[in-house]
Amino acid sequence: MPADQITLRDATPADIETIAQLMTDMSYPTSLADMQARMEAIFAHPDYRTLLAVYNNEIVGLAGLQKGLYYEKNGNYLRVLAFVVKETARNLGVGKILVKAWEDYAAQQGLRTVLINSGNRDDRKIAHLFYKKMGYEIKSSGFVKSF
Repeated sequence: MPADQITLRDATPADIETIAQLMTDMSYPTSLADMQARMEAIFAHPDYRTLLAVYNNEIVGLAGLQKGLYYEKNGNYLRVLAFVVKETARNLGVGKILVKAWEDYAAQQGLRTVLINSGNRDDRKIAHLFYKKMGYEIKSSGFVKSF
């Protein structure tokens, strides 16, 4: 898969089935109905953007982005909420293309920081190495409580 043949575009409602499959690839299995409901809300929100990497008319990667405002200091940031490359397209440059795209988007929006959360599970170790290789640093821990 030559990198110069990968194109980027924004997601549309016609992509929801494939997005649901990518979420499953990311270890978050979901139904089409649930993904449909989520994406309707995301498409309607002006601070969200869903970028897709496409090769040969096939969606091979996704970056779910959200612009945010700091409470603790002046300014704003871009948070990567979802990032996945289709299993069969990994290690072919798709991830690097998506990282460059979201960094370019952040710069265009006047955002000077990109935040990525990634679980501390064993299946995320390769992703953590990738983020470090792309210049990202481990800065904090996250805590979750579900009820």
